Amino acid sequence: MQLELKPANKLIYKLRLTPQMRLAISLLQMPLIKLKEFVEKQVEENPLLNLENVKLPKEVNYDSPSEENQDYKESLITKPATLQDHLLLQLQLLANSDDVREIGELIIGNINDDGYLGCPIEDIKPGSIKITQSDIEKALSLIQTFDPIGVGARDLRECLLLQLKSKGRDDSLACQIVDKHLPNLQNKRYDYIAKKLKAPVEKIKESMKEIANLEPKPGRSFGTERPVYLIPDAIVRKNKDGYELIPNDWELPRITLNEKYKKMLKQKDTPEDTKAYLTERLKAAHSLINAISKRRETIQQVTEIIVSIQNGFLENGATDFKPMTLEQIAKRIGKHKSTVCRAVTGKYLQTPQGIFELRSFLSSGIKQENGDFLSSKAIKSRTKNLIENENKEKSLTDQEIADLFKKDGVSVARRTVAKYRGQLKILSSKSRGE
Repeated sequence: MQLELKPANKLIYKLRLTPQMRLAISLLQMPLIKLKEFVEKQVEENPLLNLENVKLPKEVNYDSPSEENQDYKESLITKPATLQDHLLLQLQLLANSDDVREIGELIIGNINDDGYLGCPIEDIKPGSIKITQSDIEKALSLIQTFDPIGVGARDLRECLLLQLKSKGRDDSLACQIVDKHLPNLQNKRYDYIAKKLKAPVEKIKESMKEIANLEPKPGRSFGTERPVYLIPDAIVRKNKDGYELIPNDWELPRITLNEKYKKMLKQKDTPEDTKAYLTERLKAAHSLINAISKRRETIQQVTEIIVSIQNGFLENGATDFKPMTLEQIAKRIGKHKSTVCRAVTGKYLQTPQGIFELRSFLSSGIKQENGDFLSSKAIKSRTKNLIENENKEKSLTDQEIADLFKKDGVSVARRTVAKYRGQLKILSSKSRGE
């Protein structure tokens, strides 16, 4: 039988993000302070947008000289997270197996301050013999989806391509230039690039401006030692009925549409080119307003779930922390876990126990004999309390701590106690007794 090659049609489904979807995703992952800066910039550039001052509620008057408000403002100051801390937290949220976490931790440990992978991927050698090079490549691909976009790249070309692709610019001229002609672009060989890509030189120069706006060192924003000010996205307060959730709408400038320019669109004597410009700006204004609204809705849904589950923590602190996962929240609000991941990263909740990043409320659990789950954070907190209050002349061993848990009806293995004690950076009983 003779084999014959024939062309054939093949239908391939490919998800393409619309500009509105990309804007919504971008705004959702922005911390409140960055979103505020972004909105103010958009208002400056878009005449169809008006900026209105939002009246600050009396109960959160930051300008009040009272001791309580001064303590609150000081509580907003924190040390900036390192790039590695930022990436490891995302890894814990998005890794779907212990193997991926193990590989991911090794990869992140080799990412330098600029955000680049500082060693050949072949040199990444996890402890498990079952892990293949393909597994390592997949873990790296996951990390390359993390914030900041471009992190985990092996060179400048890959870094810029990751950023362009995240913006849906896979098929753009800019992407072709970065992919095939980055050295020629750096040497300003525009005519040569234009000839090779069969594009006008003017288009090459336009694409160059787009490329120039990308971040060649995605990790450098984490290299500052300046204090970071945390602004809560919501405040949870106790009232006679329990706890109420107050969205922080006063920190974000309120934007509205400019009625004057809207009327110009309907006037017959308005030039067509002006109408075209105003139409485009009106569309952009609507997209921004809708994206902000969706961001608020998603964060509201997530914080409501957190408050409902973590009622014991709000009342009594870490010992009553309940297990709660990304998947659990995503299922309850009907959204993908990547959406929830963006919603909890860099967003903060002010509680009676202090100000916490939303993702700090996520915790795995250990199944008990009665079928309930006990949060790993609650176990860590209880372990720490037991050790802090132990008899200093006879330090508690890991097995003794596990036995004390069992007396309280909590089933925790000795090796689990040892693991959490290590994570708390607490020495063994033998070393503590020396």
